[in-house]
Amino acid sequence: MPVPAVKEALSVGAAPFEVGAVTHGVAPEWWDRRVAERPDLTWFEDKPTRFYQMEIKSAWTEIVPGKRTQIFGYDGLYPGPTFRMRVGEPALVRQYNRLSGVELSTHLHGGHNPAHSDGYPNFYLLPGEGRDYFWTNTVPMLHGRPDFSESPSTMWYHDHGMDITAYTVLMGLAGFAICTDALEDALIADRVLPATAHDIPVAIQDRTFNSDGSIFFDPLDHDGYLGDVYVVNGKAFPVFRVQRRKYRFRFLNGCNARVLELRRSDGGVFIGLGKDTWLFPQALEQRTLLLAMANRADVVIDFSNAADVVYLENILEQDDGRGPDGDLDDRKVNIPGTRILKFIVEGARVQGDVSVTVGTPLRPHEPIPTSEVVRTRTFEFGRSRGAWVINGDFFDEGVANAVPVLGSTERWIFRNNSGGWWHPVHIHLESHQQVRLNEGLPPMENRFKSDVAVLGGNTEIELLMRFRTFPGPFVFHCHNLEHEDMRMMFVFDPRTAAAAEPSPIQASYP
Repeated sequence: MPVPAVKEALSVGAAPFEVGAVTHGVAPEWWDRRVAERPDLTWFEDKPTRFYQMEIKSAWTEIVPGKRTQIFGYDGLYPGPTFRMRVGEPALVRQYNRLSGVELSTHLHGGHNPAHSDGYPNFYLLPGEGRDYFWTNTVPMLHGRPDFSESPSTMWYHDHGMDITAYTVLMGLAGFAICTDALEDALIADRVLPATAHDIPVAIQDRTFNSDGSIFFDPLDHDGYLGDVYVVNGKAFPVFRVQRRKYRFRFLNGCNARVLELRRSDGGVFIGLGKDTWLFPQALEQRTLLLAMANRADVVIDFSNAADVVYLENILEQDDGRGPDGDLDDRKVNIPGTRILKFIVEGARVQGDVSVTVGTPLRPHEPIPTSEVVRTRTFEFGRSRGAWVINGDFFDEGVANAVPVLGSTERWIFRNNSGGWWHPVHIHLESHQQVRLNEGLPPMENRFKSDVAVLGGNTEIELLMRFRTFPGPFVFHCHNLEHEDMRMMFVFDPRTAAAAEPSPIQASYP
């Protein structure tokens, strides 16, 4: 199993090119660092900008042994290179689209960024053109101060082009973006968490291959793509050699439609550090990891006393794009399941290993009080006319379906009316906090910060969300990518004043 290469910056502090001097320009926020809801404040930034350049192009690689497969890759790589960045250190990423006839839009999933740089579905990066993506790596303000409970840790980036995301991601357009701040740096320096050498991003995807090695895709299948071969960091049948020590793994479910429940073949536990973009308040014991599409699980595996061979398995049964067999709280599993990744454990036990264990304090959590809520909205996810709808409507890129007031807090209720279909719902811009699943509390790992809320068949989730820093438009959508492309997506457009809803989106960028 390869570890994705780290993306190197062209320069730090001094721009190596004229910012915005590409076809699609740069976000207005590049020039104006004021917070939209509080023009007397500026959003957090305390380090010089890092400048990058990346080309999106076709390439050939070997995924299945002995077969050559054509992919789309960031810098021609599958997965794309890993960005390792710091909170408060903005990144300006100039991207060029070298694909013929494919309109792209790169989304930094879990990022807190201006709308121009967020990957709005038709804020295109057109073939042969360039766009300057301004990734702020900021935290939003709370009570006039930076809210470091929102510091990102495990993000990922992928294509978000309108009506074509399922295909472009299937072809390889995904990669990791990892951030640290002073708190997480201290946990590493104090040998609580593993250092970079033992901090491994792992993208898990499923693919079906034609006999010539090409990736099979049926554009008329709108239920959700399921592959018959697991691919990990771009390789089928992967093997990863480890020492007898603790490793940090950032598992990403990068599948189009397959939900995963990961388990160790030896029955050992995962030490849970975080979910999606953010760290937990303290490390949790997790026997299995339920990951819907786009979910991340940031965990430590302790191989100190492990057998010589340990497998990472998917124990969740799923036969079609509808979702796993069974309900969200009563899933059908198959023990021992399907092997995804083989660990070969070598050598003697490493002395002086890191100290993290269940209960270790990580990042303080800032609960959202219900007293802040100014509005409740309900969104019903359903099926209509052979495609996918929210509140009975298809996605319209020119209409804002919700217009929250910047600086406010809202309660959103997600309701699944589509029978047994599962819909993992990703909300751009901010984290959300889940406070209710059906009539009870969500599982412990879902009670803090998330960017994907997993709606199982006939379930309902209540969540709280703040809207800060950047005006829209942004989107939220099902992350079954075929459902997203077939219009299960809505627009929310935070503004400094309330507006009639639905309404035309506030701004249109080139």
